[in-house]
Amino acid sequence: MSQLFKITIEKLIHGGSGIGVSDGKRIFVPFSAPGDVLSVRVTKDHGGYAEASIEDIIEPSPCRTKPACPVFGRCGGCQWQHISYDAQLRAKRTILKEALERIGKIAEPGVLDTLPSPKQWNYRNRIQLHVDSKGRVGFYRQKSKEVVEFERCAIAEDGINDELARRRLEISARDRGISIGSFSRPEFAGSFAQVNTEQNENLKRVVAEWLSEVPHSTVFEFYAGAGNLTFPVAKVAGCVFASDVDSRAVDAARKRQEMENVCNVEFICAPADKAPRRVRGGCDVLLVDPPRKGCGEAIERIASLSPEAILYVSCDPATLARDSAEFAVRGWHLVKSLPIDMFPQTFHVESLSLFSRTAPRG
Repeated sequence: MSQLFKITIEKLIHGGSGIGVSDGKRIFVPFSAPGDVLSVRVTKDHGGYAEASIEDIIEPSPCRTKPACPVFGRCGGCQWQHISYDAQLRAKRTILKEALERIGKIAEPGVLDTLPSPKQWNYRNRIQLHVDSKGRVGFYRQKSKEVVEFERCAIAEDGINDELARRRLEISARDRGISIGSFSRPEFAGSFAQVNTEQNENLKRVVAEWLSEVPHSTVFEFYAGAGNLTFPVAKVAGCVFASDVDSRAVDAARKRQEMENVCNVEFICAPADKAPRRVRGGCDVLLVDPPRKGCGEAIERIASLSPEAILYVSCDPATLARDSAEFAVRGWHLVKSLPIDMFPQTFHVESLSLFSRTAPRG
């Protein structure tokens, strides 16, 4: 029979679990909350640490709250509905700060308070549904291909839930999953877009504000997609060179550029590590919004452009921290980092960081 431990949850970590310690062993517990006193049953023992499930909540944390979704805990879409929103925001700041300290080797990273989402619920503008052989429609259980059905998703926009209700029978007859969502501009269909529309507006605003704090006549952007950040940046910068490997996204960006008559942007279809050097003598600012793996592949190309500052939008604290260490070796220092809650009720941490060759740290 698996072993039982009594532990107090100290904090939340990337991945969503809480962590406690018993007899020197770290124990990771999903669906726990900071301050919980728990009886937990070990499910996997890895030697130096263990994974466990909650057997009993001996003393609940003050930040525990009632989940809004009846399938929370079975559906893999959310991990933190049982935790108050203020506690979620604090946890995301801590996760980012500790990643920069531990992986990036930055002694005192200037991590600001997490920017809260305008909506804690019903914020997602698209969802990916799965269908099983029995016609059940829903999301996968965490770390499983089992489909968990639901009536309405608590984090999806009301319009998406209404569409699912109308189309459930049709979707259940499919032999594969389907993405449903709302897109304000149809020409962006097929390219990456942030799932939290209102928080994305905040991200664009802060990027433009931070850009204005540094020399910004010439901006080079890698991983530009369909121009989500390019167009607000173009309103501030003198000229912008924006590259992306996805030809569909670049075509969509060029169509928008033509519709809006934006004259100071050149869109380039190329991977970040092979983007041509259109800027003689370098650029003022390099803006990157890479996928989860970070921009390690493009570090040398970034160095060759020799920007005075780097604005880095990240969806993964660990790869941001790794790239931060690479930037430090090449002379860029972290000025500040802002956690941005793009995904309430989940552990995912979006962030914006500013690196500079000249500005003081902190």
